[in-house]
Formats: sequence, C-alpha cells, structure tokens
Amino acid sequence: MSDFTSRLKNRIEVYAKEKVAGQLGTTYEDVLVKKLWAEIKFRSGSMTKGEGDTEANNTMFKIRVRKTEIDTTRYIKYKGLVYEIEYIYPDFKNNSFVELFVKLKTEW
Repeated sequence: MSDFTSRLKNRIEVYAKEKVAGQLGTTYEDVLVKKLWAEIKFRSGSMTKGEGDTEANNTMFKIRVRKTEIDTTRYIKYKGLVYEIEYIYPDFKNNSFVELFVKLKTEW
C-alpha cells in the first residue's frame, strides 16, 4: 500500500455539471466536487480527421486514485486540460483504489 501512495504525485480536480436556473432559462455550470492525489499514466493516442479541416486527438490515460465516490458523469481537470471519464475499474484485490480510464478532450 505505501508503495502505491508514494506514486500519487499529481493533484487532480474532479468536476461535475450542475443545473443552474437563470433569467434565460436553465444552464449548466462547472462545479468543483473534490481534489485528489493521483497517478497518471499514458495509455494510447491517435489523431482522427473530422469534418472540414478539423482534427481530433484521441489520447487515453489511466488515472489511479484512492477509492472514492466517482462516476462517469464527472470529468477531471489537470494542469488546465480536461479529461472525460470513459470507464472505471475498482481494485478487486485490496479494494483500496480505483482506476479511471480517461480521454483527453482536445479538438482543433
């Protein structure tokens, strides 16, 4: 366990979209849910062509954090970049952490 916790060197922020009633109707606002220490590892990456002259970056990462309440409706910010949570794997052996498989959100 101590080996794992020593690898948690990245401070990530977990956000959610919340409905906010305003004068122009209902909108969504980014709300910080929590900050976590995490280990971030690159998994894969590719570029895809979109409509017109656009390109999309399809870069996947694995983020490992201590066990916490989190689901795929949330997203992560780290160093100004946004990561969508694609799926979550629990630790079946020790039940002490979860692995978040995330996709970097970037488009040109």
